[in-house]
Amino acid sequence: MNEMTNQNPLTIKENICFQIDNLQIEIISYLGQLTPDIYYFQVNIISEKPGLLRIGATNSALNRELELRKRLGDYKLVTELLAHREDNITVDIKPQNTPENETIFSPITEIDTSSEYLQKECLEDEYLQKECLEDEYLQKEYLEDEYYPETEISTNISNQKLLLLTYLPHENQTLETWLETEHSLEESIFLTSQICQLCRYLHQREWCFINILPQFIQMGTPIQFFDITSAYPLGETLNSGLIGTYCAPELAYCKNPIHETMSSYTVAALLYQIIHNKTLSTDQTIEIQINPIPIIYQILKICLSSLPEERFPLEQLLKILVRTRQNISTPKINWQIASSSTVGLSINRLQNEDNYGIKQQKISDRETILLAAIADGMGGMSQGELASQLAIKTVLETPIFFQYQTIEQYQEWLTNLFIQTNETVSNQVKDGGTTLSIILAISQQLIISHVGDTRIYLLRQGEIKQLSQDHSLVAMLVASGQITETESLEHPDRNVLTKSIGTKRRLSDGYVQDLKQTTPELSMQLEHQDILLLCSDGVWDLVPKNEIAEIFTPDKNLQTSVNLTINKVLERGASDNATLLALQFLINS
Repeated sequence: MNEMTNQNPLTIKENICFQIDNLQIEIISYLGQLTPDIYYFQVNIISEKPGLLRIGATNSALNRELELRKRLGDYKLVTELLAHREDNITVDIKPQNTPENETIFSPITEIDTSSEYLQKECLEDEYLQKECLEDEYLQKEYLEDEYYPETEISTNISNQKLLLLTYLPHENQTLETWLETEHSLEESIFLTSQICQLCRYLHQREWCFINILPQFIQMGTPIQFFDITSAYPLGETLNSGLIGTYCAPELAYCKNPIHETMSSYTVAALLYQIIHNKTLSTDQTIEIQINPIPIIYQILKICLSSLPEERFPLEQLLKILVRTRQNISTPKINWQIASSSTVGLSINRLQNEDNYGIKQQKISDRETILLAAIADGMGGMSQGELASQLAIKTVLETPIFFQYQTIEQYQEWLTNLFIQTNETVSNQVKDGGTTLSIILAISQQLIISHVGDTRIYLLRQGEIKQLSQDHSLVAMLVASGQITETESLEHPDRNVLTKSIGTKRRLSDGYVQDLKQTTPELSMQLEHQDILLLCSDGVWDLVPKNEIAEIFTPDKNLQTSVNLTINKVLERGASDNATLLALQFLINS
């Protein structure tokens, strides 16, 4: 940033060129007095891009902005100041090709609260004329009770002025343009949160934003302010009242010192505009109608109060906005669940040694934990049935600690659950054991733990993937290349397990499989309409996975698909118990 001075008088008007330091400036158009007593011009910065030139008195809002910029340093939400200069300047603001009676619109109105001003404006302005004649408060309370000393109006006006130069945001990237289209509630709150963040940052440095100019705010992450002339030191009393789209109502009366909740009102006024696709009326006699959106309604009702003390402080307002956005952005999760289990058709198996269970618990409206387990028991004289029952009972009765913060902690909990289950089964079952496969979904994150040859499948977009490993003799022979996948289907030892729960007193490190054995990471992100299948070997031994993938499609009823699969097992002989548990993951925004 460079400060320049020039002793030669300079007239600023459209289509002239002049230089600030090494920057050649061409005035393109006059934009208006968008802040009281500040002239705004669009310029071209030669060899650069469009710029914003603002001109005002040496004691104007531009001087405040310079002071504030020094305090803020390189704050990322405020754009860089390219140059500033104090000079002897005359401003020719009559736009070319503009009729004599046409005025340039200004979004903020400055009200001189002296009696002389009111008398003059009551004669010239229909609205104020009506107010002066009909409003008892203005005629009696305001004019008679308040005393304003007369001051001499000087005609010797200095031409010393400040010039501030910044880039100009692209028209298609401004908040003004963004406000012309509808946006999701999450986008609306995110934008408002950034504005609130800037207001809080300024307030922490004892400054307050009391208005915004959307045409000079550039959208992005983060947003950037190109004009901060609407910021005032905390406690300062204005020389005149202000009325504007985003201005708190008490600003209309200059006797109110600048305070924090004026910024809260500004933030809420912007949020109101985004939600309702219209700006607030500056007429305080009109009751504000707010759409009945939970939390948003309360924010607007409180922060748009005409009583400053009722509004949220900026710190509290920002926390509410951030928390509300998090609740909205976190997807609402639902699970569809279907299952079926059969003893099969074998004359040698009259008891079902398969068991399964599901436990689901909501942490909040949009967060849930789901645990599903399947166990296939083995052993004579009903020992296999007892082993699988004990395994599932232990899994379902063990509480899940929701205070865990990381996936690693949940995975460690699962591993310890297997150790505990193994001890229970080995202590209570003689000559028996069980497989055990568990999935644990923490919101959208999936982890697994597995021992044995029950399987965990993931079906996603028509593709099927086995997430578990078969801890069996034939799986080892296939892995070592001694037999082929096809040969394993008819191998006489295909039911011989290499790992199980309850057949040994202690589980060694690495005995329990997790997702890292079949995927790159310890956990995986679930996607909308993913289907997880847990099944015993009585299912996958007779219905291969490619056929399972054809049966289970997102558009088909889950229970219908499960029933169809079990029917195929029965049609093909069902020589073993067969159990299938299906879980479909659904996200509702």
